[in-house]
Amino acid sequence: MITLIKMKYKEWKLKLAFLTMVENVVREKESIIKLAGNLYTTLKDVPMEELQKEFVSVIAKLVHEDNKSE
Repeated sequence: MITLIKMKYKEWKLKLAFLTMVENVVREKESIIKLAGNLYTTLKDVPMEELQKEFVSVIAKLVHEDNKSE
């Protein structure tokens, strides 16, 4: 009986560690998707010639604002 309780405790710890890792990965993907969406809405009206310059400046601006909020 004691062995069963120890086994269940270890199983719960393993499940908790796995689900915590999955939650962190999902959070990171959500932030990347949010950043890509913001980038698209910002750059959708920019001509192709200016796109590279605007792309770099907008990414820097979004990262700076994101760091301020955290």
